[in-house]
Amino acid sequence: MMWMVILVIILVLALLACLVYVNAVSCKMKAIRKADRMKQAFLLNINHEIRTPLKSLAGLSDMVSKEDLYLSKNDKRNIADQMRYSANLIGTLIDEVMMFSDCSQQGHTLTFESFSPNALCRRCLEGNMNSIYHRQAVQLNFKRELSDEYFVRNDRHLVELIINKLVLNACRFTEEGEVLVGCNTSEQIGRLTIFVEDTGEGVPEHRLNNLFSWFEEPDDMNDEAELDLSICHRVAEQIGGTLYMDSHYQRRGTRMVLTLPIR
Repeated sequence: MMWMVILVIILVLALLACLVYVNAVSCKMKAIRKADRMKQAFLLNINHEIRTPLKSLAGLSDMVSKEDLYLSKNDKRNIADQMRYSANLIGTLIDEVMMFSDCSQQGHTLTFESFSPNALCRRCLEGNMNSIYHRQAVQLNFKRELSDEYFVRNDRHLVELIINKLVLNACRFTEEGEVLVGCNTSEQIGRLTIFVEDTGEGVPEHRLNNLFSWFEEPDDMNDEAELDLSICHRVAEQIGGTLYMDSHYQRRGTRMVLTLPIR
C-alpha cells in the first residue's frame, strides 16, 4: 500500500512539473509574439516617418533640376535649409532604429556638449514649419524666458530628437491656434524645463494611462503619436531627464514637459 502512495505522489509531482513547464513555455511564446508585434509596430512607424523627408527631398530635387527655374539667394537658402532638415530627420530616424534594435547592444553613445536651449527650440520650430503650411490658422511660436547666452550640457542630438517629435505631434493635432515652445529654469529647482504647448483637442482620457508605455499594447495603438511618445520617454530617461504631460495645464490642448538636469 505504501508503494502505491509513493507512486501517486511521484505522479502528482511529475504532473505539476509538466504544468509548470508548459506554463513557462506558453508565457515565453506569448512574450515572443508580443515582441514581434512590438518590432512590427516600431518598423511600421519608422517606415511611415521616413517617407515624409524622402518625399520632401525628392520634390526639392525635381524643382531645382528644372532648366528654366530662377532662384534668388533667399530661395536657395530656404531650399538648402529644407534639404538639410530632411537629411537630419532621416539621420535621426536611423539613430532610433540603431538605439532600439536587437542588433545594437550598446545603443546610442551619449555625447555631451554645451548648447543653447533657446537656439535648439527655435531650430526645432523652424524645422517643423512645413508641418503647418496647409493650416494657416496655426502658428508656431517661441516663448523666451532664458537668455540666449544660457547654455547647458547634455546630448544635444537626443534632446533635439525629443523636441522635434513633440512639436511634430503637436502640429498633427492642432487645427487652429498655436504650438508654443519654451524653456526655463524656474519651474523645477536645479533642472531645465522645456515645454511644448498646443491648442489641439487634447489627449483622450482612455489613452492617458498608457501614453508613455513602451509598446504595452501595440495592437491597440491608434496612430504613431503613442509610439513617438514612448520613444521620447525612453530617450529622456537615457539622458537623465523626465518626460510627462502637465496634468495641471488649464488652457485648451496639451502641454508636454521635458526636464533635464542642469550641468
